[in-house]
Amino acid sequence: MEKHIQISFPEINERVLIKLDDSLSPDTVKAIIENLPIEVNINKWGKELYTDKTPITAHEENAKSEVNLLYLIDVAYWPEGNALCLFYGPTPISKSDKIEPYSPVNIVGRIVNDQSNNNDIINKVKVTKVIIKQA
Repeated sequence: MEKHIQISFPEINERVLIKLDDSLSPDTVKAIIENLPIEVNINKWGKELYTDKTPITAHEENAKSEVNLLYLIDVAYWPEGNALCLFYGPTPISKSDKIEPYSPVNIVGRIVNDQSNNNDIINKVKVTKVIIKQA
């Protein structure tokens, strides 16, 4: 069964739809779903958006030191910070054409809505509240 979550950015009136994929990190995806809804601040680090600490708790599960962009934008859980991360492009530590998180992350899904809105979001976000819920 497909599972989706939605991240709402109320201050800029934008939303991101995420298709969860539990094939790599089933325990992490389960922990995310069990803790929804969540309201938390979101921060920007290069072309990555990441939440402040959430109530979601999961250990490294097939954690990756590199994430994808191309047409599939990775969404991950960062065990070190108990945070969700959306990768739109390089972070300050990325090298060449690789997208590298601060430390390994559990891939939990992909952003599935229109790319043009996503570019607006990354450009508009400073520090703002987001609401994460099941779609």
